[in-house]
Amino acid sequence: MNFVIVLCFLLIVQYALTFIQMRYYRKSMDNIVSAYKGKEGYYFFSGMERRKFRPGAIAMLVVDNDYIIQECYVVNGYSVLSKFKELGKYKGQHSGAVLDILEVSKVKSKGKSKRLPAINIALSKAAENALLSISKKNISLV
Repeated sequence: MNFVIVLCFLLIVQYALTFIQMRYYRKSMDNIVSAYKGKEGYYFFSGMERRKFRPGAIAMLVVDNDYIIQECYVVNGYSVLSKFKELGKYKGQHSGAVLDILEVSKVKSKGKSKRLPAINIALSKAAENALLSISKKNISLV
């Protein structure tokens, strides 16, 4: 009986922490998007990498019509206490170039470890979404 009570308590704690983390994500996203509100040609993309027993990551990108990254924020870790940090090294770079950089790091680390850092995977997903979505919008059926 005590085991069931502990499991229920852990489930409630997990729900509460997830709720707090989702509120923080939404607030961070709103802050980033509000800077570009009313401006045309800017798009928001995010990528997420979840892991069971290792830290996950979320990446948020603002990309313009020319596939250039205007803003890049990432959060990495187990805890809801982790905060989004700006990654300046990808700011001003082409989304395709970022994918190339991340792919090169993937190839280099092939022999060293089995898994890439969660931040790299989340950034790859966000950059890939940016390339695919913007290119679909730029295709015209003439």
